[in-house]
Formats: sequence, C-alpha cells, structure tokens
Amino acid sequence: MKQFLLISLTLAGPLMGGEAAKVIPEMKWTPIFQGISRAEFALTEPRLVRAFVIKIDLRAKGVEFMATPANGEREGETDAQRTTTFLKTHQLQAAINAGPFAPVVNTEGAGLDISGLQVCRGELVSPQQKDTYPTLVLTKDNKARIEPVLKKTDGIWNAVSGFSIVLRGGEVVPGGGDLHPRTAAGVSADGRTLYWLVVDGRQEKWSGGAATAELGEWLKAMGCAEGLNLDGGGTSTLVMDFGKGPQILNRPIHLGIPGLERPSASHLGVKALPLPAKTQ
Repeated sequence: MKQFLLISLTLAGPLMGGEAAKVIPEMKWTPIFQGISRAEFALTEPRLVRAFVIKIDLRAKGVEFMATPANGEREGETDAQRTTTFLKTHQLQAAINAGPFAPVVNTEGAGLDISGLQVCRGELVSPQQKDTYPTLVLTKDNKARIEPVLKKTDGIWNAVSGFSIVLRGGEVVPGGGDLHPRTAAGVSADGRTLYWLVVDGRQEKWSGGAATAELGEWLKAMGCAEGLNLDGGGTSTLVMDFGKGPQILNRPIHLGIPGLERPSASHLGVKALPLPAKTQ
C-alpha cells in the first residue's frame, strides 16, 4: 500500500473556481539514484490531493536527460508512446509526460504532433508553432531554465514545452480555478535542482486535482523560483525503474479509468547512476 505524508497547510484567497491550498511541505526525501530523490504528499483540505515529486541534482555525476525523439519519416513528429514504454525503450531511470500534443489516442504507434518546441539531444523534434507555449530548456551540461517564448535552439540539448508558466522570479502566477491532474517542472532559485511534480485528479475518493496557481505555490515551497505547467489531464504520469522494470508512481486517469496510462507524444526522462552500495 502506498504511504502518503500529510502536509500542514493554510488557505490562500479565492481563486476564481474556489480556494487554493498553500502548503508548506514537510516532505521526507528518499534517495533512489545518485542525485535523484523522491517524495509524496497528500492534502485533505480544501480537497483531497495526492502528489508525487522527483528532485534531481543537476550537478550530480551521471545525470543525463532525454526528451522524446523524432520518428523520422513516419507520419507526425513522434510516435505515440506510454511513459512506461518511453522509459523502458531508452533505459531511463525516471520519466514524465511533457508537452501538449494532438490528437489523443488510445494505442501506441500512431504519429502525433507536439504543440510547442521540443528538442531531443540537440535534434529539433518540433518547432515553436505559436508564441503561447513556454519551454523548459536543458543544456548539455545540465543547466536548466524556463523561457516564456523560445524560437532559437542554439545551445539547447533537450527542451519540452508546456501550457503556462506558474512561477516566475519566485512569484506565483495567478491562474484559473479549473482542477485537473497536472504535470509540472520547477527549477530551484540557485539553478542546481530540477523538480518534477505530478498531481493526480478527476478521482473524487483519491485526488481532486490542482489549479495552476497551486502548482506554483507548491513548487515555490520546495525552493523553486521558476515553474512550468506541462501537459496534464489524462496524460499526467510519473514512471520510475527501480531495477525491475517501469513502475507508475501516480494513478493516471486516461478515458476516465483510474490507473489507465495514456500514450503521449512528448516525454522527458533522466538517466542516473545507482546509489553506492552500503559499506559494512
């Protein structure tokens, strides 16, 4: 049975659709690979929320990122893949869904188009079609930043886009009150740490989802200065491999079915070294 840490909270002001939960995490971080730790938290007010977090030290030895690569000459820009398949195919240790895409499909293999800029290990996968998709940028030496609008790819090793910036210069960006499953990325104020945050939703007795401003509040409480709302809804998925194959940490909700994983066009994964063996 999954164990969740209950977090103390205070309530912020009204947020269009209702109240927003402002939390001060007291999370217990568990090291799982060199430079990578995980944590979970649960809230009970103003609604039930369950969230899952990965913390990545960008300076740790062996940490290496990868976005979904292009599919060559086939239809679309990338092939539909579940996040578990992406992780297993590229022998990654952790992965999340990333940029928005179309169309939504139920099976793997279909050609899909990404909405926004995506770069995989220096190769352009999807150009920036509009000025409305902000981007998480990772350089080859693992420097991370979030850009509101980015069209040039010089010096970019990996990049994935999202719907909106939720934290900018340490200030939470206001948003609507719509509650959905969410996937977000945050960069710490000192630029040394990348956070992945996945919030379950659309499951009344499990987790009610989050508003975008709540993502900003939570990332800020973890020490982030910048935050990006990636693709969410039924696509939100966090996967890890602890040595026995892909394991989904959250509870995705594709087609309204709890636990059903949606194929996505865009992912972001990380390779990492195992923890040192304990000395006797």
